[in-house]
Amino acid sequence: MSQELGELGNIKPSNGEVPKSVGENLQTNSAKVEGENASVGKAEGQLGKTEGQLGKTEGQLGKTEGELGKTEGQLGKTEGHLGKTEGQLGKTEGQLGKTEGQLGKTEGQLGKFEGQSDI
Repeated sequence: MSQELGELGNIKPSNGEVPKSVGENLQTNSAKVEGENASVGKAEGQLGKTEGQLGKTEGQLGKTEGELGKTEGQLGKTEGHLGKTEGQLGKTEGQLGKTEGQLGKTEGQLGKFEGQSDI
């Protein structure tokens, strides 16, 4: 069996070149695979970096949306205060109208009294 393997090692191609030994072929193939693995690792590293940047961008977007929500909340609170102020103003105007009505009634009574005193 070992003799057969030895004979196989001496096979020459028809062009006369001596083939590389199995060990050399394995080393060459192994180096190619390692180089390809390094390229894949580099690409995966770039992908990880890109995903990290995307995560950072999404975080900033979330922060911006949070600030927007806070601003909208403050706006709603301000509008609520404005509505309350307008309500108070309406109430004050209503009281003023009532007072003016009483004043008109009093003036009417006074006019009636003055009209009777002329008799």
